[in-house]
Amino acid sequence: MRRNLRRKTLFIFYGALNVLITNIFLQFLLIIIPIIYATLASQIFNFLFGFYFYGKKVFKIYALTKRHLFKYILLNILVWNLNWIVIEQISSYGLSKNISSLIIILPLAIFSYAVQKTFIFRN
Repeated sequence: MRRNLRRKTLFIFYGALNVLITNIFLQFLLIIIPIIYATLASQIFNFLFGFYFYGKKVFKIYALTKRHLFKYILLNILVWNLNWIVIEQISSYGLSKNISSLIIILPLAIFSYAVQKTFIFRN
């Protein structure tokens, strides 16, 4: 039980740091390039930061394998697609792309944590 609480706390810490940096980058990109490219670029940054920190620091996987990497890449492709499609959908109702991207941060983070815990970095 304590391990699960610690894992969630670490995920929140590293996730908040990752979300903050990634979304500052995304917010800037949404102003200057189309949504699909802005979300791709921010997802690549999120991937590079997240694989190491979530795998090693949150889920305590000391030997990250190609299998972990492959699964994490699949998750990132899925999250990227969800991100840009949902931003497109929400902004089609007249909301700005930037506000739309902020609305979906928490649902995507919860989804990502669940997939990482049960599929990618499970012990």
